[in-house]
Amino acid sequence: MHDDAWIYDLETTGFVADLPYWSALLDQYNPAKVLDIACGTGRITLPLAEQGVRDNAAFRTIGLDISEPLLARAREKLVQACPAVQDAVSFVEADMRSFCLNEQFDLIVLGFNSLAYLYDMEDQLGCLEAVRRHLAPGGRFAIDLLVPHLGFLDEAQVGGPVRLEVDLRSPEPGIRQFLRTATERYDVITQRDDTLYFYEIYHDDGRHQRFTDDLAWHMYFPRELELLLRIAGLRVIEKFGNYARAPFGHRSTQYLWVMEAMVSQGCPHHG
Repeated sequence: MHDDAWIYDLETTGFVADLPYWSALLDQYNPAKVLDIACGTGRITLPLAEQGVRDNAAFRTIGLDISEPLLARAREKLVQACPAVQDAVSFVEADMRSFCLNEQFDLIVLGFNSLAYLYDMEDQLGCLEAVRRHLAPGGRFAIDLLVPHLGFLDEAQVGGPVRLEVDLRSPEPGIRQFLRTATERYDVITQRDDTLYFYEIYHDDGRHQRFTDDLAWHMYFPRELELLLRIAGLRVIEKFGNYARAPFGHRSTQYLWVMEAMVSQGCPHHG
């Protein structure tokens, strides 16, 4: 279902907890050009563009995603935006592991746990090095990534219980209830969590849809993540542990880290 824009929006449109954090980064760094990697249907891209054009008439942003169906939905949303936002935003189909846009950005955003989609080291470094190449001088790279919960992963080694993750009532006209449950299996060697999702959609007309989907996530541990960033030529300059910008620490649930490009790298270029 990763390419189903309708399901994607049902699951994610109501999630807005991260938007004030990204808005604060725009206020802090005042970027003229922003790249939103793994942008999906534009959930983060469009609100940031609305803020950006209010502050700077020359503001531009690109939303990048590998899924053309999700990008098509993002473009439909863009048509409904004001003319200034329409002029400022473009959406590009590209692979975050190896993209090349031939331009640089003041702020690059990789939100919504999307770095976890990359579970092979070559892919992780490919993405981070592409980010490094696309950072303008003085530019910043910001991520939002889940910190592994050890109790949860311990349970998932033998197959975790089925958990209710999403229960939405009337998420859009014609839908009475949208449910998503999930169960995981975690491999401690590869640090890969394979999640199986179960969906149920109850329509107002009495129809009932039921289907499954699966998704693999990489679980990054702090020193591993920082080492990958260093190898890619990125230095961490700020570490927050939640959307309220609390300092990153033992009880943090998220990596809300901000990076800059290293002036010189201490090891040969990867690949």
